Amino acid sequence: MPTLRILFSIAFCLLLASAANSQRHRLLLRDEGISKLSYIDLANPDKNWYVDVPAGRDIQLVGKGKVLIGTGTGYEERLITTGEKVAEITSFNGTVSARRLKNGNTLLVGLNWQEKKGIVLLEIDAAGKILQTINYPGYPYVRLVRETAKGNFLITSDTAVFEGNAKGEIVWRARIAGPEHPHSWQAVRLSNGNTIVSSGFAANFQVFDKTGKLIDSTNGPASAHPYFFGGFQILKNGDRVVTNWQGHGAGHGGSGVQVLEYSPKGNVVWSWQQDPAKYSSIQGVIVLDGLDTEKLHVEDNNGILSPVSKK
Repeated sequence: MPTLRILFSIAFCLLLASAANSQRHRLLLRDEGISKLSYIDLANPDKNWYVDVPAGRDIQLVGKGKVLIGTGTGYEERLITTGEKVAEITSFNGTVSARRLKNGNTLLVGLNWQEKKGIVLLEIDAAGKILQTINYPGYPYVRLVRETAKGNFLITSDTAVFEGNAKGEIVWRARIAGPEHPHSWQAVRLSNGNTIVSSGFAANFQVFDKTGKLIDSTNGPASAHPYFFGGFQILKNGDRVVTNWQGHGAGHGGSGVQVLEYSPKGNVVWSWQQDPAKYSSIQGVIVLDGLDTEKLHVEDNNGILSPVSKK
């Protein structure tokens, strides 16, 4: 019995420590509903800021204290300290999302674009010069792209998530479970070869094995009003922080709990209730705790945001 009490005491202390750390979270949030980017410091709210940004998708740390956001014409880079715009590319009308690659170039994503049918990926340099065009014809929808350890691309396309290579070949594919048109949002490859996907209107995480079989899902809780699981991040401890988007346009700030943190076992261990006076519908998140904002970050072999080392 004394040993059991000690174990319970240790577990309780760890739980309290986890909760305390969560209260110190620093977050970058992208509100799709009212097209705003914000910085939230839960321990120092006087440092918070909120700025208007163009409509678009995805959010990423790109180094030198900057965050990249995709826009409808390319991308913008903004300072994390203030939200001030310091760089942009605006010559690619029809951009769906943007992502900085490990090599320092930027990948723009589009659909039925650049005189090609289906999903189109453009790799561009800092000046906006097109270095490579990759085409996956036959797909009627696209959202976010993530680079794999092998240099392939994980792409979400409504009912499907697939892995494609630079030749435009599909090397892996899975079907999203749920509604007829779930609009799946983001996919990340894990070290065991499984792929985790935020499923959009299926409102959950779905995990697929190497064969494309659905092997696990994380749902709920109903009290958070799960509606659409969007951008997510896997933390160093294995927790998953995801946005719970609530709808287009203004007026959704009072609906649902829009930032949720799940343990690897699928339990909600922390959540953040947005201020309805400042938010409508959050779709992108970066938890900055422990990250070096002076460095470009991408998902590593474990699916965790990690700095890209310079060779």
